[in-house]
Amino acid sequence: MADSETTQQVTSKTPVIKIKNPKRVEAGKKIAEKTRQAREEQKKKLAEAEIIIANEQLAKAAAEPVETPPAVEAETPAAEPQTKDALTTTQWLSVISIISVVGIYYKREEIKKVFAQKGPTPPPIDFRPPPPKKGGLQPMD
Repeated sequence: MADSETTQQVTSKTPVIKIKNPKRVEAGKKIAEKTRQAREEQKKKLAEAEIIIANEQLAKAAAEPVETPPAVEAETPAAEPQTKDALTTTQWLSVISIISVVGIYYKREEIKKVFAQKGPTPPPIDFRPPPPKKGGLQPMD
């Protein structure tokens, strides 16, 4: 407690009074009320949807006859998981992208081979400037 007695207050001692805009406060209250009502309405709709889904599942379960699983014999092999014959869209896109990457790689190799082949070299180019012309009058022919 000795430390609190020696410290001084840094803030000013005069109170700052903020006046709130009453129109803004009223608008905020209206918005809060609308969001609360919307949230309650959404909860009601979600509860109704869950009831409908549960009723549909009960109807399906009641309509389907219950099958007893066949007796498993010791000689039968383990059941394999069922697989779909068709691929999903994502799987098709994955396969196509892999094929295109492989195609680009091999095309790149062909292009590298074309540039790697050495053809006849062109003669060297002379970059020397032409000799300067002599000054004075030139005879006309």
